Amino acid sequence: MHLDLTIPVRWTDLDAYGHVNNAAMLRLLEEARIAAFWQVPEDQIALGAEAPPAALPVSGAGAPVSTVIASQRVEYARQLGHRRDGAVVRLWISRIGGASLTVDYLVLTADDPDGAAPYARARTVIVMVDAVSGRPVRLDAAAREALAPFAGEGLAFRD
Repeated sequence: MHLDLTIPVRWTDLDAYGHVNNAAMLRLLEEARIAAFWQVPEDQIALGAEAPPAALPVSGAGAPVSTVIASQRVEYARQLGHRRDGAVVRLWISRIGGASLTVDYLVLTADDPDGAAPYARARTVIVMVDAVSGRPVRLDAAAREALAPFAGEGLAFRD
């Protein structure tokens, strides 16, 4: 199963050519990842914040487990300009490792719900680490079970 998240495209995301800059594209992916996986404190949920569909076994600043990005890859298929309706970032987990997750993405727009013509394809490898030592922390059975419904086949990238 994948998650489709609408992420705002800010005017400041555009470069001099009028399309979303490559660094801003990574921000769109980051915003989608946070919306999908980052746990929201209960007091913020009580105030109306939405709980993520698939929370990782971390809870933010001060938590015993943190996440770090091990690698990212983005392939651009076409230019994404400013859109008042935002970009749709479709994401899923293409691999659940011992202490890591691989998240794949398609960057789409609402007028292409089937993903026939993505603007970009991307992949991020996330590693769970002990917040103090920085050593990898294995995903436990409960985390694997919670994340399993969001698993899917990995994207094919150009050579």
